[in-house]
Amino acid sequence: MTPQLLLHYLAHCFIKMEQIALLIFDECHYAQLDRDHPYAQIMKIFYKVGLVKLPRIFGMTASPKLGKGGSIDGLEAIMHSKMCTLEDKDEVEQYVTSPKAIAYEYGSTEKSFWRPLMVYTTKLEEIKDKCMLALGDNKVDQSTRKLLQKLHSDMIFCLENLGIWGALQATYISLVGDNYETAELVEAEISCSDSDSWKKYLHEVSSILASDCTRGGLEADISCIEVLEEPLFSAKILRLIEILSSFRIITARSLSRILQNLKVLSSWKCDFLVGVHSGHMSQKHTVTILEKFRSGQLNLLVATKVGEEGLDIHTCSLVIRFDLPETLASFIQSRGRARMPQSEYAFLVDRRNLKEVNLIQQFIEEEALMNLEISSRKCRLQITDFEEKTYKVDITGATISSVMSVPLLHRYCSTLPRDEYFNPKPEFLYHDHPDGNICSLVLPTNAPVHQFVSTPQPSKEAAKRDACLKACQALHEVGALTDYLLPEQDVNHEDLDLSDSDNEDELHQMLVPAALRVPWTEEENICSFSCYYVKFNPIPADRTYRKFALFVKEPLPDEAGNLTLDLCLSHGRMMKTQLIPSGESDILIKQIALAEKFQKMYLKVLLDRHEFQSEYLSLEDNNVLESNSSTFYLLLPVVEPEQDRFSVDWTLIRRCLSSPIFKHRSSDVEDNICQITGHLHLANGYTSLNDTLNSLVYLPCKNTFFFISDILAETDAYSSYNDSKSHVEHYSELYDIHLQYPYQPLLKAKPFFLLDNLLRKKRQSGEWREKVEYFVNLPPELCELKIIGFSKDIGSSLSLLPSLMHRLESFLVAIELKAKLSASFTEGAAVTTNRILEAITTERCTENFSLERLEVLGDAFLKFAVGRHLFLKHDVLDEGQLTRKRSNIINNHNLLKLAKLKNLQVYIRDQTLEPCKFFAFGRPCPLICYEETEKSIHPQSFVKKNGAKFEVRCNKSHHWLHKKTIADAVESLTGAFIVDSGFKAAIAFLNWMGIQVDFSPSQTDVICSMSKAFLRHADLMDVSALEKILGHEFTHKGLLIQALVHPSFNNFGGCYQRLEYLGDAVLDYLVTSYLYTRYPELKPGQLTDLRSMSVCNLSFADVAGRRSIHKFVICDSSALRESMAKYVNEIGDSVSETEHAEERTYPKVLGDLVESCMGAILLDTGFNLNYLWKIMLSLLDPVVNTSKMQFNPLRELRELCQSYNWDLQFSKLKKDCEFLVEAKIDNAEFSQHACVSNISGNTAKRMAARQLLEHLKAQGHSSKSTSLKDVIKQSKRQEAMLIGYDEVPSIPQVVEVQHPRRPLPLQHLMEANVQENGCSKDHLFNASDADPHRAGASSSLNARSRLNNICTAKHWKPPVFDCFGETGPDHLKQFIYKVLLQIAGKQNEEFEFIGEPRLKKKDAAENAAEGVLWYLKNEGHIG
Repeated sequence: MTPQLLLHYLAHCFIKMEQIALLIFDECHYAQLDRDHPYAQIMKIFYKVGLVKLPRIFGMTASPKLGKGGSIDGLEAIMHSKMCTLEDKDEVEQYVTSPKAIAYEYGSTEKSFWRPLMVYTTKLEEIKDKCMLALGDNKVDQSTRKLLQKLHSDMIFCLENLGIWGALQATYISLVGDNYETAELVEAEISCSDSDSWKKYLHEVSSILASDCTRGGLEADISCIEVLEEPLFSAKILRLIEILSSFRIITARSLSRILQNLKVLSSWKCDFLVGVHSGHMSQKHTVTILEKFRSGQLNLLVATKVGEEGLDIHTCSLVIRFDLPETLASFIQSRGRARMPQSEYAFLVDRRNLKEVNLIQQFIEEEALMNLEISSRKCRLQITDFEEKTYKVDITGATISSVMSVPLLHRYCSTLPRDEYFNPKPEFLYHDHPDGNICSLVLPTNAPVHQFVSTPQPSKEAAKRDACLKACQALHEVGALTDYLLPEQDVNHEDLDLSDSDNEDELHQMLVPAALRVPWTEEENICSFSCYYVKFNPIPADRTYRKFALFVKEPLPDEAGNLTLDLCLSHGRMMKTQLIPSGESDILIKQIALAEKFQKMYLKVLLDRHEFQSEYLSLEDNNVLESNSSTFYLLLPVVEPEQDRFSVDWTLIRRCLSSPIFKHRSSDVEDNICQITGHLHLANGYTSLNDTLNSLVYLPCKNTFFFISDILAETDAYSSYNDSKSHVEHYSELYDIHLQYPYQPLLKAKPFFLLDNLLRKKRQSGEWREKVEYFVNLPPELCELKIIGFSKDIGSSLSLLPSLMHRLESFLVAIELKAKLSASFTEGAAVTTNRILEAITTERCTENFSLERLEVLGDAFLKFAVGRHLFLKHDVLDEGQLTRKRSNIINNHNLLKLAKLKNLQVYIRDQTLEPCKFFAFGRPCPLICYEETEKSIHPQSFVKKNGAKFEVRCNKSHHWLHKKTIADAVESLTGAFIVDSGFKAAIAFLNWMGIQVDFSPSQTDVICSMSKAFLRHADLMDVSALEKILGHEFTHKGLLIQALVHPSFNNFGGCYQRLEYLGDAVLDYLVTSYLYTRYPELKPGQLTDLRSMSVCNLSFADVAGRRSIHKFVICDSSALRESMAKYVNEIGDSVSETEHAEERTYPKVLGDLVESCMGAILLDTGFNLNYLWKIMLSLLDPVVNTSKMQFNPLRELRELCQSYNWDLQFSKLKKDCEFLVEAKIDNAEFSQHACVSNISGNTAKRMAARQLLEHLKAQGHSSKSTSLKDVIKQSKRQEAMLIGYDEVPSIPQVVEVQHPRRPLPLQHLMEANVQENGCSKDHLFNASDADPHRAGASSSLNARSRLNNICTAKHWKPPVFDCFGETGPDHLKQFIYKVLLQIAGKQNEEFEFIGEPRLKKKDAAENAAEGVLWYLKNEGHIG
């Protein structure tokens, strides 16, 4: 573990010091009292003597003294340890040898070498000044100035240390990256700079350097020995080449390139090594380089200081210091790399510099003194606690120091919302003070707090840390940092858990309704049942159905007792079915036994009819009530009601149960008995005509069951089977059956049906059509009689009952859920049972309804309600934090957790009716499930059956539920409450679920009152003109101004992003409501796609451009204004019918403005959605009007490829600030592609998709599915309505805000801070005696501070103050100061300003500075 990582864990309380038993510090010399290394931070802040349990400390180092301030005493004190060393070094030498240290001198003997270098230096300075002069004073140009200065310094350094050719290689590396991304050297600065300027500088420099390098063919053959001379190569480089041939970052890369191209060093395989934090090398690449060096693929590494320690570099035989070590520690550490026998440690020293020549001897002597000090030390360890300025959170124990606060603050700023025109980062301004330095910290405008001023500190860095620590404390106090002192992150459980293919489903028990779980007992002779007549109304009436009734032990709830449903039959027919309560029926125990057998009989016929193929079938079951049935009900045939009461048709039941198959035959019937009058000879004996008619028979040769509906007395087996043969001939030829009784009358028979799920969605033909019943004629002797009296009308009714009971079970579950909700909160009764049923039924059930449309609506409302609650509750958090907080509440992971806490998963209906898995009383589930057998019975890996998931059913109704389905049920139930009752009921449901969405009008009052701070910008825009465009006159005009303030506008606090967050949420709901009601038959997926197109940023950007809202933006970015103007001009010039809006490059800010304006109106009206609905319809007509909508070609292309089973691939390449995207279809039989470039990767992808789609259509390819555009054209349309809004808006009132967010001007804030520290304003800002005509006389900042700030902002060299003269007698001596200032762009001309004499040196310097400011203002350098 790295020390930085351990410090991070300790600071944010992921690990506590007490949990560590032993701490081992490698290279522990970094733990110095006066340094801020993580080692020192760990020991000073977290290793407290007062802790109950402290870890043991073990540190290792070869150089205990680090730098000039390092001391052994300090190292022992901070490590709470005693320094020890080996007394006998010979023992170490047995394992590790010390290299021989040699100094190789270099130095030019010709003065002529320096002349060309001076010439090149002058030329480079001129190029830099010319580039600087072309830059302005905006933020981009200031960043470019800084970048140019850094590049220029690097080039001069390389020129002096490597020579002309080395400097040329440095320019190439900076331009093309040397196999790395362009200009990685300054990647951090490039994002906010003008690339043309710094590239122009590098090109001109390389051109000048290359002009000399190509002379004599040098560029063509760098390996020639003849070219190894000055000034093309520096003396230092030439000496290095000599050493290798006989035995800074950009500098390392350039040096590596030089050595790689020299033939004289061809035996050396070279590469470079730099630190990971430099941005030039990843951790992975570093490991690769070291592995190559270890394996011998490389034998020469050119490394920066990173090579001294910390990396596992293979033992070397030669270490050369190109740059000399600065400290004893650096000397010892780098020497330690040369550990092979007879290894060499070489220095390159300038022979003209005696200090360098004597450096080795100096380090050796210092090392000897250090070792002597260590060996002669006595233990004087003193246990002390170090006082560090920290901030600690008492709840968690998280602690940060002022040192740690700086990177934490930068990390926080990196989480703030940004766009291409605004990069949030802290700004630091430094000011002089009699007691030290003061740092003024300004946070980005979209941060919740903005300005902080440090107390006077001895250094600028200390002042910066003090200000950052204050800022971190304030950010934590307002909730911007968590109690672990970290920026709140969006833990995307949805992406991690719910989309994990190995863990996407959970096993849950499906609820069996209580009304069907009540068994009957045999304790009394008579048992009372609640009876419900099942009324069948076929459309058309082309069949007869036997009357049936449902009998349950306890009465059903009223809604269930009057259930109505439509069953879908074949050929577009419909069966309207209804339960009619028919009172109570008393049934004798003996009759119950018959009823149980009858139900068991017909369930076997329906679902297990193969059991009837045998001669005997038993219906006896001594443990019926103790079976594994989960439901208890009887479906029995009934006769016409008597006095409105249906009675069971016991005659039919007894007749069916008297069938021969349920009895053991006492004797065999002889085949040669003469035919008995009134009987038929069947395959299993003689049977009367009465028993044969309306019975169920089995035909073994066809393995089919038939209902006998008539006996055709006028026919026999010699009757025509078809036009060419008789029945006798047919069965003889096809089945080799020779009929023995051909003269018997034929039987008119209807084949037994296959049970089907009649709840499935079926395509409607538009009209009901009769279906002619299909009959066949059968010879009696081939039929086996199975059930007497089991007619086709009984079969027709029984085919409907499983579907009826499946729906009834689901409906009863919905009733139980509604009862649970009603008992939990009063608004729970407001939703209908049918809506609850829709909200808990998934698409897998394949019914005519599902939860998905409600889920789309509930999802939009949840986003709005939670977003509104958080917006009002956290009035200082930025849009990014609000979005993360909302995401953590409404993401599927959290909804899943909340749903399971309320046990909602047991109510979800996620299984379609599969006839083979229909279990009821009389046909219990054969799989008995126990807790210990759950996993073996229900493996998570499903068996695929016909492309669908196949699940095992058990007696406990376990089923696998997708995690997301459970989460979706929360959203669908929310949608159900909205549709049936409204916002109030939906909010009550969410509160019950544990999702707080309440708010009070007083919160709105506070937010609106806080917007008054933006009124000071009213003169920057025409408020009334914008109000006319929006169609709303604001009560709180500060809200409208805030809605147009871009974060690039440096107003020390506040921008449109919070309002954008609110507007985005409300528009999402309004548009969803519009589409939900406008297209009632649109499928959920289509509804979601249409909503995505409607509320996308591009749609809103188009609205903003056409309404000219961009003209009112308040920003400090000229690039943003140009980008908006360009886009608006494009849409103004385009023809809407032919232009594709989604393929234009547009600034996201435009779309954001529409959302922020909607958020402002929503707040100003007290969340009056009815009012906002009307504004949306008028303002956002292109968004909600599908005829004007541009459809995304990506979806249509994907659907087309899927229909042809083509493999569609996209590839993206970024080159020269543009994205090149190729859409490609490359199959064995077909190939097509389209390639497009654009500055936006997404835009290029859409354009490529459209081009490819047009190519395919031109070739005659079309999708087999209807496109979304065509679906919308054909969809039924209704008048759009706002769904569910029933809140009473409360117009916000102006209230006094206790802590207004309006920031103080920076100078006032500093004054207040100084006065708190006991200093007067005059001591800090001594400019009261400045002449009124002098520049800056009105400012309270002193002139020296303002001059320093100006130079810093313009990237000029700091001004030099020099007291060069005195005047007057000794007792009235006055001092004269002059200021030396070099202004960039003035050909490096140095200006000298002389001030007036003053009695105090400080006043004299101030006077001179005021003169400089006056000059700069008059010359136009400052405003």
